[in-house]
Amino acid sequence: MSDHPSIDPAAAAEPAEAAAVVRTLLITDVVDSTQMAERLGDAAMARVWAAHDRVARDLLAPWNGREIDKTDGMLLLFEQPTDAVQYALAYHAALAGLDVPLKARAGLHVAPVILRWNLAEDVARGGKPLEVEGMAKPTTARVMALARGGQTLLTPEARGAVGDALQGLGVQAGSHGHWVLKGVSEPVELFEVGPDPAAFRAPPDAEKAYRVVRSGERWLPVREVPNNLPESATTFIGRERELGEVRLLLGRARLVTLLGMGGLGKTRMSLQLAAELKGEFPDGVWFLDLAPLRDDSLVLAEAAQMLGVREEPGRPLLQLVVQHLREQRALVVVDNCEHLLKPAAALIHAVMKAAPKVAFLTSSRSPLRLPGEQAYPVQPLPLPDASASLEVLQRSPAVRLFVERAREQRPDFELDAAEAPAVAELVSRLEGIPLALELAAARLRTMAVADINRRLKNRFKLLTGGASVRDERQQTLRGLVDWSYDLLQGEEQTVLRRLAVFAGGFDLPAAEHVCADDDDIESDDVLDLLGSLVEKSLVAMEQRDGEGRFRMLETIREYAGEKLDADGGRDASAARHCQHYFDLARQGREGMQGPKQGHWVDRLDRDQDNLRAAMVTAQGGLGGTDPLVAAKMAVALQNFWIMRGGTSEGRAVVRGLLELEAVRSVPMAQAHVLYVGAALALTQGDVAEALSWLQQCLALRRGSANAKDVGATLSTLAVTHLSSGDADPAREAAQEAVALFGSIGYRVGEAITRLQLGQIEAFRGDATAAREHLRAALALAREVRHPETEGEAELALGELALEDGDVEDASRHLSRSLQVCGQAGDRKGEANARWALGRLDQCEGRQAEALPRLAEALRAFNTFEMRASWAGCIEDLATAALALEQPERACQLLAAAQRVRDDSHQARSPQRARHWQSLRDGLVTILGPERFDALWAEASHWEMARTQSVGLELTSP
Repeated sequence: MSDHPSIDPAAAAEPAEAAAVVRTLLITDVVDSTQMAERLGDAAMARVWAAHDRVARDLLAPWNGREIDKTDGMLLLFEQPTDAVQYALAYHAALAGLDVPLKARAGLHVAPVILRWNLAEDVARGGKPLEVEGMAKPTTARVMALARGGQTLLTPEARGAVGDALQGLGVQAGSHGHWVLKGVSEPVELFEVGPDPAAFRAPPDAEKAYRVVRSGERWLPVREVPNNLPESATTFIGRERELGEVRLLLGRARLVTLLGMGGLGKTRMSLQLAAELKGEFPDGVWFLDLAPLRDDSLVLAEAAQMLGVREEPGRPLLQLVVQHLREQRALVVVDNCEHLLKPAAALIHAVMKAAPKVAFLTSSRSPLRLPGEQAYPVQPLPLPDASASLEVLQRSPAVRLFVERAREQRPDFELDAAEAPAVAELVSRLEGIPLALELAAARLRTMAVADINRRLKNRFKLLTGGASVRDERQQTLRGLVDWSYDLLQGEEQTVLRRLAVFAGGFDLPAAEHVCADDDDIESDDVLDLLGSLVEKSLVAMEQRDGEGRFRMLETIREYAGEKLDADGGRDASAARHCQHYFDLARQGREGMQGPKQGHWVDRLDRDQDNLRAAMVTAQGGLGGTDPLVAAKMAVALQNFWIMRGGTSEGRAVVRGLLELEAVRSVPMAQAHVLYVGAALALTQGDVAEALSWLQQCLALRRGSANAKDVGATLSTLAVTHLSSGDADPAREAAQEAVALFGSIGYRVGEAITRLQLGQIEAFRGDATAAREHLRAALALAREVRHPETEGEAELALGELALEDGDVEDASRHLSRSLQVCGQAGDRKGEANARWALGRLDQCEGRQAEALPRLAEALRAFNTFEMRASWAGCIEDLATAALALEQPERACQLLAAAQRVRDDSHQARSPQRARHWQSLRDGLVTILGPERFDALWAEASHWEMARTQSVGLELTSP
């Protein structure tokens, strides 16, 4: 006898702690017991139950079972699954031999359960001693409910647990296939056990369970129910998450609407769901396609014909349809509702009120707006990363769909390493739109994937054809978008066209500014019109940080752009777009000067594409826009480019602006552009260009008598001189700048220039004067709430403390710098602070902490093209290499960094120069002059990418 837990009334004075254990559950149920009781009467049936209970309980001891609960059957617990199987077979035989023979069904499952003891006083009142909790119990009950009288069904876990032991018991097992059980997420394979497999019979489908078979990647019911679902000639791919979510919605709501633009696969998804759900709707699954219909009155007529409802004299057809469905448990799929919303909604609403077991799955570009409707937006297929591996691409639903359809055109098509990049590019450019992918695949009859990519600039002309049985509007991508566009009202069409000038996403104020025109659309009307486009799935809205943001698929944007060009509205819309983003750039410039710097950096980052488009509009003078607006935008975006690592882009913009006649002909405009270019060049370590442009800028600005502009130029000139090691002219320029800023009360400029004077004095070796200036700069920056200067001042003070060996003070200042820059969104400042903290770790011998910080800083410097900082960080990694006993690697890194310094004319501070010389001399001693010179010569020709890779190798665990 196994040691099943036994109840000890004294020990159970308090409930024992619940414990999870693996046990075998057996649930039985006597079939037709209610009818038998009605036939025999209560007294006779009581005797039948007494006989049943006696044999059922007498069998427990031989098979080590325990009774947990009893109704018309029993819940029994076993430790060994073979004991449970033998009990079940003996139990069936014993019931058959009773004076009044009985039949029972049995379900057997092995899984973890929670055993919970009840209190002794509860047991004394008639409660059960032991409770069994967990999903195992309802799962076992579902399996038992499927069994026929005299039949024992096992789950896969139970079948696996008994294994080959059945043969020794003279028992065999057979599979009855996979079954969907209500409340169980995945289909379950069911097995029958017994002595004679010839007697095994598959259970019948039930309301809460039905048999399914595998079809491609999905499970489909075996049960045949009335339906008119069209057979699909192609396999269904992907959408596992969406199908699961919609199934859950249909379990809670009787009307679910799939929302989305044409071509996203709503129809295919509806049909797949309907096919999978046939087992849950025994009275029928019906498909009603409204796409071919144009007359409202035809919707009801088409539905009646689909259901086989005939008209009768004197009775409304709607009444007949409702009566036909009143008692049925059916699913009706209504596809393509968008152009017949009112009649479709009227039909569905009438049926839902009168037929409580009928569910509807509809697809549309806009919701039906009926009570209880659950809308489910259908999105394009998710896109793989452009650099994804072949293995990852092979799992991507968008790629799999394209490859599957491609093989229908070319059976030899394979997604291999050579083809993968072109396929990844194609699915990305087609934005994961299933119809576009299928139409592109159809082109493979005559084109290669790379050829399709080259021709996608005219996607509406290229993407035609496809299956000949498609609806005419789905033969081309243009036809599908035409269908959506033609259903819009006039003002909706106008707004959609004007939205084409946006690049990337946009917010409501931007849409109101761009789409409103006093001639036809008021600003106050844009919200409702934009909302209508969202409902019709031509525009998508997403929430980010509590703010709504809109976007269009590129396919829709291109189409709308063609319409905008055709009606001659491009220039006017682009001009309004340019003005809005010019205003945003100016707001961002002011915002980045204060405590909300981080917010404004992120805000401009979200609209980078629109800012770029606006600048192109201004440079071209489209819609009468003044080209000087482009120059003003460059000025406004200068600090944003620096903080977000867009210096190369900004420098390219500056060079283009300096070629414009409109800029060259206005000295002050030219001076502004030269200043921006110099600041960006300095950030990238291009000292020569920075000095050249600053000198030209200063000459132009001195003639304007604008003290603020002259001071700003002198301030930047001071930093540039310092970068090349010229401390004296740097101090002279900074002193003149701080005096100018002080004279006009420009405290932000004064704070920045005080910071520069501190950095200059630190370079000169006067730590006392440096601290005086830096503390003054820090106090001013905090007063005017200028986080960029505050972060840099903390950094400079920390570096001074580090040089003095004051580790505690250095750590405090550098950590504060990192915190301030992080809160402000100043990624450049964050990188500098991490670099300095890495040097601090090195000085303290904490190599394990130093290397990750240096690696992160190096990546950031490379991204932002901050060459001077990058070179310094490489030199610190050379120090790390020597500490790791890799002197040859240290020599190579030192040489590669020196080349970058030479190319960009970047000088070291005297303090770093001393450290560099000491490191270099030490390497000569360790390696010997000949070996050192050979390594130095080799690494002097390394590209920055190779140097970066070698440096990061040191930081890998």
